[in-house]
Amino acid sequence: MIEQTSNIVAFRRRAAPAPVRHPSGLMEAVYSAGSLSIRADDLAIKTAAVMLQALGFLLIDEILADGTPRPLSRGEARKALDRPWRLSKPGFGGEAGRPDADGAFAAKPS
Repeated sequence: MIEQTSNIVAFRRRAAPAPVRHPSGLMEAVYSAGSLSIRADDLAIKTAAVMLQALGFLLIDEILADGTPRPLSRGEARKALDRPWRLSKPGFGGEAGRPDADGAFAAKPS
């Protein structure tokens, strides 16, 4: 008997990595949306966000149980991993490389 063989190989599709898991993809997502909500259990995104916050590219707010946001400083972000976060783009104060951390645009001197 002749066995019939096939030369067709089925390849499984690999799920593409989420673009927001890489720090540059996360920053692009936040900058295009204005802000981004992060689940409490998403440690990969939170780790990238802490790094971007240290560089001054993101602001991190912890979402408290009553739904109110509380801004996290650079040192306390790693201690608040058990709550959801809101990431937002810092405002620009007009001085190169220096965002103003409250998210508002500073008035330019005349």
